[in-house]
Amino acid sequence: MLWFANLLLAVVAVAALWRAQLRLILENRFAHVFFGACVVILMLWNTGVGVLPALNFHLLGLTAVTLMFGWAYAVLAVLLVAIGTVINQGGAWESLGLNALVTGCIPVAVTQMMLQFAQKRLPHNFFVYVYVNGFLAAGISIVAVCCVGAALMLIADTGSAGWLRYQFYPYLPLISFSEAITNGMVITALVALRPAWVASFDDNLYLRGK
Repeated sequence: MLWFANLLLAVVAVAALWRAQLRLILENRFAHVFFGACVVILMLWNTGVGVLPALNFHLLGLTAVTLMFGWAYAVLAVLLVAIGTVINQGGAWESLGLNALVTGCIPVAVTQMMLQFAQKRLPHNFFVYVYVNGFLAAGISIVAVCCVGAALMLIADTGSAGWLRYQFYPYLPLISFSEAITNGMVITALVALRPAWVASFDDNLYLRGK
C-alpha cells in the first residue's frame, strides 16, 4: 500500500508540474508568497496537539493555499511540506506518498471541487466565496482526511472500530471547526487586504455590481 501510494503521488506530482505555470516561480513576488506559504504550512504540520499517546491532530491550512495558488501549485506545496516534515520529524521515507496523498492531496481536491461547484451553481457573491470556499471547504476537507485516515487504520489493523468510535470520531467536530475558522479567516483577510495573492478571487466576479 505504501509503494502504491508513492507511485500515485508521483503521477499526481507530474500532473501538477504539467498544469502549473512554472515560469511564475521566477517572479520574485510570486515566489516569496508561495514559499512563505509553504513555510507556514510546514509549521502547522509540525505543531500537532496530542490528545492521546497514539492520537495527534494538526491543522492543514491547504484550503487557503489552494484558493491562493490553484490546485497544481497546492500539490507542489504539499510535496515540499511532506518532504520537510519527514526530514524534521525523522519519519520513514516510504510513507511519504501515503501521508502526502491523505493529508495533502485530499483537502486540495475537496477545495478545488467545491470551488468549481460554487462557481457554476452558486451566486457569484463575496460572502458565498468566503463562507463556502473558505470556511466550509476547509471544514469538509479535514473531515474527509480524518475519515480516510480512519479507514486506513482499520485496513492496516492499527486501530479497532471501537477505539475509533470512542477515541477518534468525537474530536472531528472540534478539529473541523478549528480548520474552518483558520482557513476562513486567512482567506477573508487576504481578499480584503491582498486580493492579488488569491488567484481564485476575481473582483469583477464577486464584488463589482453587487
